[in-house]
This record gives sequence, C-alpha cells and structure tokens, in this order.
Amino acid sequence: MLSRNHPARICAALAVSLLRFGCNHLRLARLRRRGLRCKGISYVCRGARIPQPSHVAIGANCCIGKVFFYALDDISVGDRCVMGDDIFLCTGSHDIYSPQFALVTRPIAIGSYVWIGNGATILPGVSIGDGAVVGAMAVVSKDVPAGTVAVGNPARLVKRGRPLPIGLDPLALTPIDYRQPMARLRSWGSREKHPEKTPTSVPPCPSGCPPPF
Repeated sequence: MLSRNHPARICAALAVSLLRFGCNHLRLARLRRRGLRCKGISYVCRGARIPQPSHVAIGANCCIGKVFFYALDDISVGDRCVMGDDIFLCTGSHDIYSPQFALVTRPIAIGSYVWIGNGATILPGVSIGDGAVVGAMAVVSKDVPAGTVAVGNPARLVKRGRPLPIGLDPLALTPIDYRQPMARLRSWGSREKHPEKTPTSVPPCPSGCPPPF
C-alpha cells in the first residue's frame, strides 16, 4: 500500500480537490444567476437548500454545510463563517392572532467568524454577532451578542468574551481545499531535490592527538 506522502497519492488527492473546487464554483455560479450575492470564494455543500437565492447574501471564505435557507426575507451571512449540517434558517412564521393566519417575515443577520453547530434552528428576526457560537441542536429565538456561546432549547448564553478567531480559515475544513495537497507535493519535491545528508562518522583520533577544547 502506498504511503500517505507518496507522490501518486498526493497527486490523486490534488486532482479530487480541484474537481470538487470546480463543481463548487459551478454551483455558486448557478446560484448567482438566480440572485445569490456571494463575495469571494465560499464552499456551499451540494446538500444545501436555497429556494430563494435572491434573498441570500454570503460572505467570503465561508463553509456552508447542509443548511436550509428558508429565505422568505433576507438572510445575510458574514465572512469566514462555519455552518454545519441540518441547520434551519427560518425567516417566516404566522401571526397566531390573525383570523387569516397571516404570514409574518423577518430577516436573519449572521456576523463574521460565526460557528453554528449541527441541527441548530435560527428563528425569524435573530441577529448573531461576530465571533459567536451556536451549539448543536440549539433553537435561537433571541439575538446572540458578539463573542458569546449560546446552547440549548430555547438557546441561552453560557459564555461571554470569546476572542475573535482572526486566523480561522474555514475553507481549510472543506473538501475543496487544494492547498494542503499542493503543499505536500512541493514538500516532496524539495526533499527529492535536496535529500537530507546523513552525518558521516568521525574516525577515532590516533594516539597523540591534542585533547578537544
């Protein structure tokens, strides 16, 4: 079996990453033609559901899993956000006091460097500040301030003062990241051009040598 650092395996991983990168680019291009606003490069899983792309704006360098954008109103996502699977972003509800059960919509605003765990539900009118974390399966009905951690159903704040993860690169977590296999390939090439020299053994000093300093 070939080792992980074998050039054949590295080239195969690079080819797969580039293929997935191209498919993601075509997916974004198709959504942009339908009105999606997406600046820069972001990864949108093919399982993500965006029925109304014209109401959705996604920042750069985001990792979007199997998220359902129920965008009856605007949904905005900042830069470098990580969103897991089975997340429901709901902008629509009904007025329970209306005889006609009238539709009520409110926008959702998600800041930058936000992490939303699997299975979370974000209800209409919620704003999530920069650097906040929403735990798995949480149901968020109220705003989540920047730098806080919200968990539970209904969601409650359990931590504050989380520093903004400036060095976070969500694209490194995605299957379209071709930079890692490229770096491995360059590393292998440099080792081939400049192999490490093994230190040669020093012959024993004959009798009469001066002592080392």
